[in-house]
Amino acid sequence: MRKFLFIALISIAALSACTKNNDATGEINGSWKLVEVFDKNTSTITHKPAGSDIDVVITFLNRNTFAGHTLRNTISDGTYNQSASGITFESFSMTKIAEDEWGGNFLTVLHSCYLQSQMPCAPSSIQIRGNVMKITTSLRYDITLQRL
Repeated sequence: MRKFLFIALISIAALSACTKNNDATGEINGSWKLVEVFDKNTSTITHKPAGSDIDVVITFLNRNTFAGHTLRNTISDGTYNQSASGITFESFSMTKIAEDEWGGNFLTVLHSCYLQSQMPCAPSSIQIRGNVMKITTSLRYDITLQRL
């Protein structure tokens, strides 16, 4: 009986020590750089422009806020809502310098809720695996980010 009890206790301890790895809701807080944009209309993937030494970065802060920058603009005072497998970017402030294509595609993802014709908008899906985050929208562009 003691042997059975010992094995049961060890099994319970081992099972409770394991944590479920839920890729969809991995830790979002921190800074992420844009590494890839997928254009669903043309089925093409684009990467950071050649010769650019600046990254497009988004930083998720506490309490569902974010900030960041593109190659030409600064983003501040951003808010978002995250569910188990979705994210909705809400309002944010931004400088108003003409954006290049790389930054423009990124901003389209951030504006995806406002660009939809349905209300409430469909959230973008979010998947985090290790240091890689994929955000898939119902619109033209999907993005891949890498944790800094």
